[in-house]
Amino acid sequence: MLKDQFSAYLKNTNAKSSGKANSYIKAIDLVCKMIEHKAQGFDDCKNVWSTTSPERLQALYHFLIEQQKIGTLSPWVITGIAPSYLKNGFCSAAIRSYQEFLIEHNYQEDMLERFTSYSSDEAQLTKALDRGFSYPDFLIEEKMKEEGLDVVRRVKTRLNQNVFRKMVLQVYDNTCCVSGLNIPELNRASHIIPWAKNKDTRMDPRNGLCLSATYDVAFDRHLISFDSDYRMILSKDIKDHYSSDAVKAYFHSNEGRKIDLPSNYRPKVEYLMEHCKQGYF
Repeated sequence: MLKDQFSAYLKNTNAKSSGKANSYIKAIDLVCKMIEHKAQGFDDCKNVWSTTSPERLQALYHFLIEQQKIGTLSPWVITGIAPSYLKNGFCSAAIRSYQEFLIEHNYQEDMLERFTSYSSDEAQLTKALDRGFSYPDFLIEEKMKEEGLDVVRRVKTRLNQNVFRKMVLQVYDNTCCVSGLNIPELNRASHIIPWAKNKDTRMDPRNGLCLSATYDVAFDRHLISFDSDYRMILSKDIKDHYSSDAVKAYFHSNEGRKIDLPSNYRPKVEYLMEHCKQGYF
């Protein structure tokens, strides 16, 4: 499971380097084979994918760095594995990336667990979710050198956006509240009040709607909105300028129709009214 999630993480965070995912996955699989061949004190890491301690992986990372320096004399240079994986730093780089993934993964899982187990006032959820994020000291200096002083802030923003998306999709059972489309890959967690506009509403599931891609874009561009009774309203831009059969099917036919509401964390009416003010309705 973690192996698949790590692969997805690499693809999502390294769009410009599509080959990195396969390269790092292979490198870690080779590390498993190296440890299996000769444990060197890492018997507990024979399956790296089940090693969930960033601190333990740090020890493995440093050992791999030492083996790079030793070169062909390393006990982990074995038949069937190209020496370049160890010598050129592919293995150590993969372990470092896996460490970062685990730290971020654990943060998100903790947030989602807090959300799932929360049973008090919905208005207080964001306070229950509020927690700091940072990398361990052995990673933070390196990250700051590579990505700048605000790296933690940027990463926390990305992680919180991921958590918000998962919370909203969970609330709506991965189903578009307008169309009923329940293909998760086609649905979006749409912010009612944009992330950048109000930090107090960023992690509030009541500030989210599950909308399929077309409706998500239309909502984001203020071409559609929803009134205080949760009925779809169309902007004058659509009503006055578009009347094709497709537009009628997607939009005109849904005008005045009440969205499918979740049992918990229904969209807050105040947020919807704020959204309506931004469009031409």
